[in-house]
Amino acid sequence: MATDSIHAAAFAQSRFRALIADDQPSAREAISRLLEEDGSIEIVSECCDGKEALAAIAEHAPDMLFVDVQLPEVPGFQVVEESREIPAVVFTSALERYAARAFDAHAADYVVKPFHNERLLQAVERAKLRVQMERSRITVPTPSRPVPILVPNQDSPRYLERLALRNGDRIFFQKVQQVDSFTSAANYVLVHCGAQSHRMRSTMNDLEKKLDPRQFVRIHRCTVINIECLREFRPLPHGDYMVKLIDGKELIMSRNYRQQFRKALSALSYTQ
Repeated sequence: MATDSIHAAAFAQSRFRALIADDQPSAREAISRLLEEDGSIEIVSECCDGKEALAAIAEHAPDMLFVDVQLPEVPGFQVVEESREIPAVVFTSALERYAARAFDAHAADYVVKPFHNERLLQAVERAKLRVQMERSRITVPTPSRPVPILVPNQDSPRYLERLALRNGDRIFFQKVQQVDSFTSAANYVLVHCGAQSHRMRSTMNDLEKKLDPRQFVRIHRCTVINIECLREFRPLPHGDYMVKLIDGKELIMSRNYRQQFRKALSALSYTQ
């Protein structure tokens, strides 16, 4: 069999098992109706509270979970924490304020009620993509090699992939890797993406812990930059540096963060 055919056979696992957990019948019906229209998804269970959901998850081991944040008995976040790892979780809620926590929990998506079919369909597609990504961790065999299974290291940290940001009365999601820099502003952090800036409630210390240090480095107590957006830097008097980003923005790097900065650059084959 050709290599391409081997890859196709290994990764063409197009069937998905979904579990729905919501105490509102109308919400369960909306989700199940959309899933049933997708010929690749099997609904293994529909639950109306957290205890029932935990039991059903243990029994059916679904690929994807659509779970209301405010489930009775056991809340949605606790259901996810107590379950064995589910490849794709979509949180739902009538409230927007849980979106940031949902993505901290590495959700595939967060959908605000009342549902719109187009938005719910987008969440389904994201969940399917997440499951396929998890399945692709299996290495395809060759005639001279057995099949090794790549088991994720449970001790390795997981970093933020997306941010839930507010723009007026709507919530939108920003890929972290596309952020140029973060700067602190009182009790908020400003998220800079090109010419646009958005405010999120966080401290710089808390945010820094959630960012991948291979991509983001702190250069000042008030500033974190995306190392991939760095254009140049030059020394200033008294040991500080001027850091210039690709978009032309210039930021001050404190001498207290110089060693941390040089360590980040060394990973990019930087030579003094």
